[in-house]
Amino acid sequence: MLAPSPRSAGSAGRPGALAATLLAALSLLIAFIALASHITRGFEHWTFEALRRDDAAAARLVARPIMLAGPQGHAPTPWPGKAGEVYLVDFIYTRCPTVCSALGAEYTRMQRTLRARFGANSPVRLVSIAFDRAHDTPAALQGYATTHQQEADLWQIGTPVNAAAQNELLQSLGVVAVPDGMGGFVHNGAIHLIDASGSVRGIYELDQWPQALERALILAGARRT
Repeated sequence: MLAPSPRSAGSAGRPGALAATLLAALSLLIAFIALASHITRGFEHWTFEALRRDDAAAARLVARPIMLAGPQGHAPTPWPGKAGEVYLVDFIYTRCPTVCSALGAEYTRMQRTLRARFGANSPVRLVSIAFDRAHDTPAALQGYATTHQQEADLWQIGTPVNAAAQNELLQSLGVVAVPDGMGGFVHNGAIHLIDASGSVRGIYELDQWPQALERALILAGARRT
């Protein structure tokens, strides 16, 4: 009996090798689809911000209470607070000339509305948290407060007292602040509606401040008139 030539033996082995390769590729594809389905929650959300908003709608985001250093000194975040209190919270850095400046202008409008409606007894408080700790000094925070006419009893402005506290808060809310390579940051320019327990009840785009304020008043039991 003649032994098969090396060529014919190799040819005989190719179908098996090809089948094994295809099976491995199929397994990887199935694993990728399963992972993508898990991350996007059944392919419903394709961006991280969409996932954050879904978590907020399901009350899965809870803000960590931390200490802030601001123009008026050290003070804790207002949550947890008294029943019926509601907070509109944004994340800024004082050197930001675009989004943060626009947020500051919107907070000035909301502050004016709350003052006219409630005087010194507003159930809705405004909070701006500055995350660029290297540059958001007390003087820089005071400059931001002065520019936007902050009234401290309605609007708290401050930066976390240490990096650990800042990381805890940002991670608890899924807030991202990434250096942009030009001295600034790419970050979430949204308004967070937070209740007295610290639970996020809604996330609004910066141009949706009227809706954010309206929802805050409803949540506080003081519907806008």
